[in-house]
Amino acid sequence: MSNTRDKKEESNDLKNNSLQIALPTVLCNDESTPDKPNVSKTISLQSSESKLSLPSNLGTPTSPLRLSSPLSLPTSPIPFVKTSLQVGSNKSLANPRLSSSPVKPTQQSTNMNSGSATGNPRNKCALQPGHSLMDWIRLGNSGKDLTGVGGRIRPVHPSELATHNKKNDAWLAIRGRVYNITHYLPYHPGGPEELMRGAGIDATDLFDKVHPWVNYDSLLAKCLVGPLRFDRPDAEELISTFNSSTKSERLREPSKAHELVRKSMENLANCITPVRKKMSNKNEENAKGSPPSKIMQSLIHSSELPVSISRKAGSSTLRTDKDNGNTPPSLRFDWIQTSTKLTISVYTGYLANPGGCARITEGDLIIEVVTNGWLRTIKLVPEDALQEPLQLRVFAESGKIEVIAQKAELKIWKSCGDTNLSTASKMTAPRTLECRVESISSVTQDTMLLALAPRSGTVAVPLGHHVRVHKTLSGSECIRSYTPVGDNWGSSSDVSAPIRLAIKRYESGALSPTLTSLKIGDPITVSGPYGNFELHKLKTVTTMFLIAAGTGITPMLGLLKFMLSRSNPRCERVTLLFFNKTEDDILFRANFEEMMNQDDRLNVVHILSNANSTWVGHKGRISKELLSEILGEATFRSGDECSHFACLCGPTEFTHAGIDLLKNLGMKEMYIHAFIG
Repeated sequence: MSNTRDKKEESNDLKNNSLQIALPTVLCNDESTPDKPNVSKTISLQSSESKLSLPSNLGTPTSPLRLSSPLSLPTSPIPFVKTSLQVGSNKSLANPRLSSSPVKPTQQSTNMNSGSATGNPRNKCALQPGHSLMDWIRLGNSGKDLTGVGGRIRPVHPSELATHNKKNDAWLAIRGRVYNITHYLPYHPGGPEELMRGAGIDATDLFDKVHPWVNYDSLLAKCLVGPLRFDRPDAEELISTFNSSTKSERLREPSKAHELVRKSMENLANCITPVRKKMSNKNEENAKGSPPSKIMQSLIHSSELPVSISRKAGSSTLRTDKDNGNTPPSLRFDWIQTSTKLTISVYTGYLANPGGCARITEGDLIIEVVTNGWLRTIKLVPEDALQEPLQLRVFAESGKIEVIAQKAELKIWKSCGDTNLSTASKMTAPRTLECRVESISSVTQDTMLLALAPRSGTVAVPLGHHVRVHKTLSGSECIRSYTPVGDNWGSSSDVSAPIRLAIKRYESGALSPTLTSLKIGDPITVSGPYGNFELHKLKTVTTMFLIAAGTGITPMLGLLKFMLSRSNPRCERVTLLFFNKTEDDILFRANFEEMMNQDDRLNVVHILSNANSTWVGHKGRISKELLSEILGEATFRSGDECSHFACLCGPTEFTHAGIDLLKNLGMKEMYIHAFIG
């Protein structure tokens, strides 16, 4: 009986521990130590883990690796030293009591597997929310100037490169190309400090030590400043010997974990839309005929992404029906897609100040672009069906127009379709749009903000230009001019309404009482654009004076935001003098106060002509003494190069008086622009 019980216990022990195998231990040492005996240890591997797979905490191709598990790789490429292999006898395999106990990890192995603070050897600090690779791609395609030089390619001398070595102004060179990495710093997986080791120098050697496989040219395409220019060295420099530069030791050695993410990093980096690279016919045919790669298919169906990203973004010049020498520079475009939408970006040129409209007609996407009085129409025959609503955004500094269309079917296209550009023609008559009222909100006690949207498609008015509102009253047409105020002014923010007009009600006015009494959904006719403001006049301007009275503030709002956001040259100061009758008449006062709190370069001065006794600000009307007191008379004397510029808008008498006063203070007429409707 006891014999039978012993056999059953032995059988149960064999079931529970039947496949305990003694494995060799692999040690990672800084260097081999032949004078010390190799330590042989065994580790038990349970049979339940029969399949060999990567641990789940290593992440997906779209998430950073975590190296906190015992299977993590070391953080630096240290040679592996294998210890002697202990092979147990058949008896030891049969009897679990004879197997060795698990070995406790030593302090040395703990240090080697520690990785970084984020659990990823590539990251020294966790990226902030909104700073992933996909967020960097979106920023690169937003139209923002990431070069700091207005997108113009120019050579950079090493002495100039050396001056850009701060976190708020960081350049580096890789293989003869200089990039402005200031905006990329918070997006760098290794942290800003790692990238700053190459700031101000030729960082090619440093780059090759860490991740030479990364497609930096695509990743930093929108940050390219220009080629690195080298001078011919002196004879002494050619024959002198010198120690290796310490800059080559400023980045750590590449880790083994880098190899695990190399393929996914290359594919993700290629999602950046190439701006200046042209797509040849051969490449385009290959792109149309080849299916998405496996890594892109995994991203398309990833549950972590709200939409998929395009396998390939194209870029090319637009075909023109006719070409003659009396036309503006040719347009360029590129496109990028997700599974739900298609984005077309049209590049008109630096400070071209474009405007335009977009609509879908008989299945085709029609984009009309206006630059300096020239009108050009782009017709896109899409690969598949598109549908509204359309979104249109204009980036004044870079001259980029971005049109976003929704796909009718959730899928990834092989190409955007066929595009064709019409002949450029001078605009002899403005375009007329039938619009509807989307929303109405109050700005002051007698001023309303009307948000209008076209019946079909969308529209964008060039910066500093205005539209005209047409309304038939008592059998005759009444027309008034208004400058759109743009987004984020006032309490309402309807992104679906591209035209937002601030309309002041005059009880004895011909049109304003009717406009301020409109209801949501009411029809209204708008024509435009009108105006002669040229944005390139601000090319070298660093100090801006904006002088406005009443609703004359509306053209200043876009200029104010443009000056504060531009990067080349960076604006040093914007002063707004806002004239009104009473304190209750000040438009968008809360917006101005918020902007001044966020940016100390902006100074808004309110001047009231009919102030009450509690007003502590400036009082009176526009005068030479008032301008000299607030702005300083010396600031108006401009040199040969325009660094100061003044804009005025208000009642006709106010505007002409302001121009004369600025001239008397010494400001040249060529540096003054008056908005007159």
